[in-house]
Amino acid sequence: MSIFFVESTIQNPKAMSRQLLEEHKQYTQAVMEQGHYLFSSLKTDHSGGAFMIKAPSQEWLEEYLAKEPFYLAGVQTYRIQPLEVHWNNPQANGWFKD
Repeated sequence: MSIFFVESTIQNPKAMSRQLLEEHKQYTQAVMEQGHYLFSSLKTDHSGGAFMIKAPSQEWLEEYLAKEPFYLAGVQTYRIQPLEVHWNNPQANGWFKD
């Protein structure tokens, strides 16, 4: 598994709806339950978010994000940054193992 930091940016907040938010939550939750996410957060100015995720490959992550409801609706874009983790808090060791 590879580790990625992903930053999202809201491009079109007017396209946001309750239904779209629920679709986003369900889509994200399914992958969270598989253990891919270490964390997901909202920027304090609500201009987007950030998350750390482990994935089999960058291609897998790009395909996952290309089907994400916010992306499909033109609400949000993503910037993917691959990481080479050289140290982590020992309490998170389980997440970093493949």
